[in-house]
Amino acid sequence: MRLKLIACKILFREISMLCSTTENIVDITWIRQGKHNYPEQLHDLLQEEIDLIESGEDNHTNKMNDTSEMDDGIADDFDAILLGYGLCSNAVCGLHAKSHRLVIPKAHDCITLFMGSKETYAKYFNEIPGCYWYTADWIENADMPGEEREKRMIKVYEEKGYDEDTIEYLLGVMDGLDNYHNAAYIKMPFLDREKYREATKKAAEFFGWQYHEIEGSLSLFERFIEGDWNEEDFLVLEPGETAVQTYDQDIIRKGILQS
Repeated sequence: MRLKLIACKILFREISMLCSTTENIVDITWIRQGKHNYPEQLHDLLQEEIDLIESGEDNHTNKMNDTSEMDDGIADDFDAILLGYGLCSNAVCGLHAKSHRLVIPKAHDCITLFMGSKETYAKYFNEIPGCYWYTADWIENADMPGEEREKRMIKVYEEKGYDEDTIEYLLGVMDGLDNYHNAAYIKMPFLDREKYREATKKAAEFFGWQYHEIEGSLSLFERFIEGDWNEEDFLVLEPGETAVQTYDQDIIRKGILQS
């Protein structure tokens, strides 16, 4: 199969490794990490990317041949468009394609992909409440909670003229860390380096959180890239269908696009 993948850069290492060995041809557009903090903007960005791919006008996709004189452009080049996102605060809800299948993992967020299934995610979500998840990709691509980030934030607040009590409030409440009591390092099968483990341990020690280490899995990543899209783990939308939140263990389901 020839697949188009639009994915968050937080999945870069795992997806890149698998795409380098699959028999499928996977053309990837990476979206920078952090867009999930603004779900409506992420939704609009993803829909725009889908629309541009289908029109043949996006600036990221490789064309197999010159389609400049063809009516349908690149529309028939891909067997499916894959979205490397979970529900992500409803950002994927309402997304649709006009002429391609659209494939989305059934996941609340990317942590499900790192753990290998939504069931494993639910298990640890219940066993380790108030947990901040650390992975190699997150440590490399995001400003993760820890001593260095807090120092930078304090400097910014001081430059704005906030007093010590206000800074303490902003660090605890506005940053959302008051609700966290655990830090967990997800150890991926091919990317387990001591520096990532130590970064997580240092963060846990700094905040007074309990440290945990969890075995990650490539299972969901592998099936996503290989095209093994069972109904339990993936939502496969036909042209004109859209994703709808279910508020149950399925997370997302098919819906009919409203005209």
